Amino acid sequence: MQRGAEEAKEAKEDERVKETDGTTWTMVALLVYSGITSFAILVGRMAGGVSPRVQDVDSDEVWHAGTAMLLVCSAAMTEMCFLAASSANRELLKDVDETEDQIKLPGSDDSWLTLAEYVCKLLTGAYIWLFSGGVVHEDALALGGSRAVYAARFAQWSVAVPILVLISNKAFIES
Repeated sequence: MQRGAEEAKEAKEDERVKETDGTTWTMVALLVYSGITSFAILVGRMAGGVSPRVQDVDSDEVWHAGTAMLLVCSAAMTEMCFLAASSANRELLKDVDETEDQIKLPGSDDSWLTLAEYVCKLLTGAYIWLFSGGVVHEDALALGGSRAVYAARFAQWSVAVPILVLISNKAFIES
């Protein structure tokens, strides 16, 4: 009797997987967002060209990038400790059947994604810090007047935000 129930459950799960074909709503939303953003960038580039470059970079921004790298390094060390602890727990408790599912639930996927985000922040922060701001353009369309736009910050958040969405929605991650 129990075996029949398990087979029915597996068949239902297989059918659900076939229906979704591994595609989640978050994945579709990110692809649509990427397409719209890419189109908007191309239209903006063709219509307006490239904004003038800022010659006078704010020294506070460079200082902030250097100090932010220290915070990100300490957070990255914490994530590496989570990864080490997760691996050690799995290894120590691998023979205990009841706890195996509980150990897999939090998993290390979130920690790997968080580390990827931190690496992105470290690289762009180092670029801003070492190259005195890097490439900086003026945004003349900003509310309240023109402001400086740091290409490295733009690139940083273009990568970090989708990673944060993946972490928060656990898209593409099997627990």
